[in-house]
Amino acid sequence: MMFEKPVVMIDFETSGMSPDQGGRVTEVAALRIVGGEIVDRYVSLINCNVRIPYFITELTGITQSMVDRAPPASEVLPELVEFIGTDALAAHNASFDEKFLLAESDRLGLWPAYDGVICSVKLARRVFPGLSTYSLGPLAASMGIRFKGSAHRAEADAEVASALMLRIAGELGQRYGYAAIDPRLLQDINKLTAAKVPAFLKKHSATPAVEASPALPVKTGVQRYRHYKGGIYELVCEATQESDLSPVIVYRAPDGSIWTRPETVFFEKIQVNGAEVMRFTPIKE
Repeated sequence: MMFEKPVVMIDFETSGMSPDQGGRVTEVAALRIVGGEIVDRYVSLINCNVRIPYFITELTGITQSMVDRAPPASEVLPELVEFIGTDALAAHNASFDEKFLLAESDRLGLWPAYDGVICSVKLARRVFPGLSTYSLGPLAASMGIRFKGSAHRAEADAEVASALMLRIAGELGQRYGYAAIDPRLLQDINKLTAAKVPAFLKKHSATPAVEASPALPVKTGVQRYRHYKGGIYELVCEATQESDLSPVIVYRAPDGSIWTRPETVFFEKIQVNGAEVMRFTPIKE
């Protein structure tokens, strides 16, 4: 899936949870997505002359000495704002990152000019409702997206968030016939409740969407399963649970929502009215 206009995915590591409580930025990664791939990036540690709490070092691996040797905020923030330019800004839990970006910019008299904000947490909640968690690591792992670097470092988190947002865009393209996604469409979805998203997208889709029904339409190459209570479900992918590396099944329900189950549960046999049946039985086309 491709975006019609560039999007900059940003991630900050910080010394605290809020700039209103004295938190400052310690690292930033900004990745520019053009079409369907990352084409440019700005990554830097940041020295804000702040003490790094022990628990932050334990979480991120960012030490006091690393920050003390980093370029100052007065150098990094102008370069960051220039890098973002007038493209749309995105982040996983965007309110957190945008708050720090605006607070640090305000300290230096900078005026970021980005074209709106996309929150990939809100997108995931609206496009894949019903998941057990929307934290970046577990959510990405459930979709087969793996970290290339250490979690809770800005560049690694931004790369995974970028892959996740592209996966969400791909799901929208498949469901509603978009050849490319306008970032402003994602901003509009962010503003809706999950219940209103399907009707909104059907109204604005490039092709008519498939209505939910007891049975999904046959798609070439897609493995379908019948639940023991009825209803046809499609296999999306097999993935690995990040917490314990156990295998999980990612599947699509008749209403288009995405669910995950441990592989052992998905394929287990259960007792129903005294008979042993498969929880999900593969359908032979």
